[in-house]
Amino acid sequence: MSRGVIGAVLATIIAVLTFSAYTLTTSRLENGIQKDVEQRVGKLQELLIQNTTLEMLTLKKLAEALALDPKLARATGGGTDADGETIGADPVLAEQVFKKFRADLSAQEAQPDIMAMTDKTGQLISLMLGGKEVRIPVPDTYLQSGKIAYWPVEAAIEDNIVTSQIWEYPGSGVMKITAAPILDLDGSTRGAVLVGYAITSPDAMKQKALLGAEVIHFYGDEIHSTSLGKGDEQKDALRKVLFADGMAKQAFSSSDHMGDYRHFEFGGETYVGITGEFSRFASKALGDKYPKPRAGAMVMISLTSANSSVGSAGIAILAVGFFSIILMLVGISLTSKRILGPLEQIEVGVNDIINGNLNRTFEPVGTDLDGLANALNVMLARLLGRPEPGEEEFDEDGNIIQPEIVLPSSSGAIPVSAPIDPKQAEADALAAEPIETYLRRLHGEFVAARNSAGDSSEVVYDDFVAKLNSNEASLKQKYGAREVRFKVVSDSGKVTLKPVPIV
Repeated sequence: MSRGVIGAVLATIIAVLTFSAYTLTTSRLENGIQKDVEQRVGKLQELLIQNTTLEMLTLKKLAEALALDPKLARATGGGTDADGETIGADPVLAEQVFKKFRADLSAQEAQPDIMAMTDKTGQLISLMLGGKEVRIPVPDTYLQSGKIAYWPVEAAIEDNIVTSQIWEYPGSGVMKITAAPILDLDGSTRGAVLVGYAITSPDAMKQKALLGAEVIHFYGDEIHSTSLGKGDEQKDALRKVLFADGMAKQAFSSSDHMGDYRHFEFGGETYVGITGEFSRFASKALGDKYPKPRAGAMVMISLTSANSSVGSAGIAILAVGFFSIILMLVGISLTSKRILGPLEQIEVGVNDIINGNLNRTFEPVGTDLDGLANALNVMLARLLGRPEPGEEEFDEDGNIIQPEIVLPSSSGAIPVSAPIDPKQAEADALAAEPIETYLRRLHGEFVAARNSAGDSSEVVYDDFVAKLNSNEASLKQKYGAREVRFKVVSDSGKVTLKPVPIV
């Protein structure tokens, strides 16, 4: 199998594994994030309702305490004075009670947006919006002919019931409001008091900061405040989700006063939302003549934003796969360069030897295969009888000296130029020479070499032979040879005898 095919197969395997890991990981992450977002939305909706419930109960307690103030009972009028005149309502006294109530609130408690009181006929005695008295109130849906036509006021006056709920007041928006009966010392009802707080977009923004999710307040079939801003286009899109698609209705019709999870598109993103009803609280059971609650809220979280981390994880997986393929291809290239290339050079050398080039040697081909090249050179040297690597002799041009050897053939001995060990050949030639002939020749060559070097001093043959014999004994022991002969060597005018061990 070629390197290209191996690379393609490995790249395909890595790509398939990467795509599988990407699909599996992103799918599991998305499913996990979706479940987590749905659970969070449900928990946050419960928390929003609980917080609102606590606020409503706190408001109910404050309004009940205010309604028990005896000055409010006196401010409703009634009875006769010393002259037998009927005592009328006292708005000034009512305003004084309201101002004291506001002043007694702690710094952490918000000031009411509306405070009002009526007599036992529902006639308005005092109205305070924010911290200002309203002397001449403008008639509206709930204020006709000076009377407040609002069923919690009726319930307070007629049935002595304290109610706390979300209420839509024209001109002031949606409010958290409590209506409580004003009682005389004898327990009779003298009128009713209203205390309310407006629910605004800033309130929705505060709830968003607390919950970490978008909050939308609605009443009936209208959106009144959101944490998203004031864009009409946004409200139109939310109206479709809440009312046309039935999310708000679901909250009012379910037994637990909460809708189901819904996935919907909004602002170019996918959201998970759930609606919940703001329940009302009454000190007594309310009859069927009173209307059902109409206030609720939706909590929604962007699933698109929550899934943004999935995209990053997917990109990381794809990047790992891509760079794995790149590293694999680089590894194949480096392997080819460091191992396969040198192996091809060795293969070429083997083919040369097969084709009759017995002088071929294997050059170093890299650290990974240098041992193989050297082993092949040693094997060839021992098979062909030439010097092993590191023991060669070189001529004047630096070339290895390869003397003629005779290799056997079917037709007899054939002289072939094959590498043999020059040292061994020299030793064999000296050993084959008769001793007397060898000594006479060596003495003559030594004397001639000295004369050529300018030294004409006499060298007595017997002394020369005696010295050779003396040196031979120690040299045989040194080289472990059976015999040591000598050859004349001249170097830079200096003539010496070089020992040649004969094994």
